[in-house]
Amino acid sequence: MSEEKIQVFAPASIANVSCGFDVFGFAIEELGDFVDARFNNQGKIIIESIEGAEGLPLEPELNVTTIAAQALLDEVGEKRGITFNIRKTVIPGSGLGSSASGAVAGAFAANELVGKPFSKLELVRFAGVGEQVASNQLHHDNVAPSMLGGFSVVRSNEPLDVLSIDYPEDIRVVVAHPQIEVKTKQAKRMLGRTMSISNAVIQFGNVAGLVLGMTSKNYDLIGRSMVDMLAEPVRSRLIPLYDEAKQISLEAGAIGTNIAGSGPAIFSFCKGDKSAKAVLEAFKKVYAKSNLSVNYFTSKINPEGAKRIF
Repeated sequence: MSEEKIQVFAPASIANVSCGFDVFGFAIEELGDFVDARFNNQGKIIIESIEGAEGLPLEPELNVTTIAAQALLDEVGEKRGITFNIRKTVIPGSGLGSSASGAVAGAFAANELVGKPFSKLELVRFAGVGEQVASNQLHHDNVAPSMLGGFSVVRSNEPLDVLSIDYPEDIRVVVAHPQIEVKTKQAKRMLGRTMSISNAVIQFGNVAGLVLGMTSKNYDLIGRSMVDMLAEPVRSRLIPLYDEAKQISLEAGAIGTNIAGSGPAIFSFCKGDKSAKAVLEAFKKVYAKSNLSVNYFTSKINPEGAKRIF
């Protein structure tokens, strides 16, 4: 049996991008999950350790990383077990796709070990199996960009149909992450089951506008289209100082500002590094008046997605 040990990385991501609830997502840089994996002689998946996040299950049948890996092993008929060591740099409940990073890393690592029978696009399906455990609903708007990199559009979950679209090369992402936790399941329960026709028409127009704005690199159109009639009006109540942070970021030059995933992180799109720096300082100014601990960072859209480190 091979003693080969590999390490993979799956980046964090931001989904529910403004008007694109459960449809749009993009990968970000540096943050994500590092997973070491190797075959074992016990014929089952084992999690040896988890670093960087408290309370995540070591039981393979409950952990999104190993659930995704097991789904792939079952499909290819692989009987060997895999031992995992997981290191997380994005905490659960942040709005930055923590569970998706874990699921993507598990599927990607398993695929590497068994000889890469699946393409990255095909691996999105296995990652979705793990992600479904975290949110109680099948959706791929975080796992798709984490796996593929770039900006993803999930046209359909069943059957799965994921598209990658172009975006401006100089677009920057600024994130303010208040250190509170918002669970995806909790945030989804807040949403209504229906939407008025008038709001739906607005939402559809903005979805089309945001796609066209990204692909044509039209920042003005991107900004005009970043209006969400579905999730933001409800979920923003979970995020301290959200309205003030959004207003001051736009005044500082952000193209658009919205909730990252289910929150509590907030993100802005900016044109270039200079604008991103100004928006970052604006976020800091808002939260300096509170007693909240807040993490801040800027990022490009990560074009690479999941990758093998060694």
